[in-house]
Amino acid sequence: MNDEINISRAYFYEFFAQPFLFMSEADFKAWRKQAQILAQNLLDESLKDDFEILLAFDFAKFKAEQNAMFWDLSYINVPLSASFYDEGRDDGQMKLMASELVRKSKFRKDEKCRQSEDEFGFVFGFLATIVKDNPQLAEQFFRLILNPVIDEFMQKLSIHQNSNFFAHLSRTMSVFFAHERMLLNLQAPLKKEGKSLADKALERLPYEPKLPTKFSKINTEELTKL
Repeated sequence: MNDEINISRAYFYEFFAQPFLFMSEADFKAWRKQAQILAQNLLDESLKDDFEILLAFDFAKFKAEQNAMFWDLSYINVPLSASFYDEGRDDGQMKLMASELVRKSKFRKDEKCRQSEDEFGFVFGFLATIVKDNPQLAEQFFRLILNPVIDEFMQKLSIHQNSNFFAHLSRTMSVFFAHERMLLNLQAPLKKEGKSLADKALERLPYEPKLPTKFSKINTEELTKL
């Protein structure tokens, strides 16, 4: 695999990582510049409309949707860890495997980092870091951590009732990860019949309100009103 391809892969992984992390307005502007470059160099022509919609978002609209998707306590949120899709709970076997793979690299997780090693924001960011200088480890990470669960994660991003930005980001992800599987000679896992472990853990199809009024994790002092 040549260096040019790996540089391109790293760019995509970095592009995918940022929306699943806390972003300041400056971070969002930097991410938007990445989106503009990718929109001018489409991985697939079918993604043209998706990038137009992504680029139409301003920071305020993005933050509102990000909060509604992942942190707003009024809804069953989209789970952000590979463990949740694998076992129906966070901090499972996927976290142990991801932590072990991180230790095999020359990089170490910053003590200030709040993300678990198997959370998608961290995983994408880590792959962006290592895919150029350690493609073998990057392949291991993709094979063991992402490949088994990424499809259900992308589906959850698409079907959430508040999803617009993330539905179109999911479309770009699906095209990219199809390319990754071809590049690494991997198959998507067979879809099992019935509810997944993640859906069983969420108790009902996402994403119906589970509290009578909105409470945001950003304003945790509101929880004293319960």
